[in-house]
Amino acid sequence: MSTFKEYLSESVKTYEFKIKIAGDLPEGFDKAMKTALMKYDCASISKGKRIPIQESPLDFPEMKNTHVTIFDVACRYPVSTQTLTEYLADQLMIARGGIRVRSAREEEIIEDNLEGLNRIGTSTEAILNKPYETESAQDQVGDKKVLNFLKELGKISHKGDQVKGVNDAILAKSSPEEKNADPFKGQKK
Repeated sequence: MSTFKEYLSESVKTYEFKIKIAGDLPEGFDKAMKTALMKYDCASISKGKRIPIQESPLDFPEMKNTHVTIFDVACRYPVSTQTLTEYLADQLMIARGGIRVRSAREEEIIEDNLEGLNRIGTSTEAILNKPYETESAQDQVGDKKVLNFLKELGKISHKGDQVKGVNDAILAKSSPEEKNADPFKGQKK
């Protein structure tokens, strides 16, 4: 049986975030960020990865022609992304519009949404605003569909298959076949 201290030490959980900062960063910014994150028991912080200058960065659409630096951070103390954004903006003296903090799950959701938009196309126009197609779908519904379905079923062979098993000695050697015989043959009308 484990002691409470052992159980507690095994249950350490880390909370991962991606911190994105737009624009140029001053020298020694990494150390300042690590110092600020000590409040939330920072387990690790990656070296900042700088994305090339883009006309309109994904997370900062209001900023034009700027680059973004991304830090991967893991904290042992739970904190929300909004709280961390406000705290880092105050501590590092960054404008609130120039910093984005997202959890790992939020990043996955954003990537999935972007993938879906790329699959659909780059059009952001709502589908509801487009006119309906004038194609008729009457062959897919109603009596026509039922008749076509019954015709397709009539084409399928309904012959049973012989099954091998324990009782083969007492059963028929082949499955019986229906013959188109007149059921009223031999009866008087």
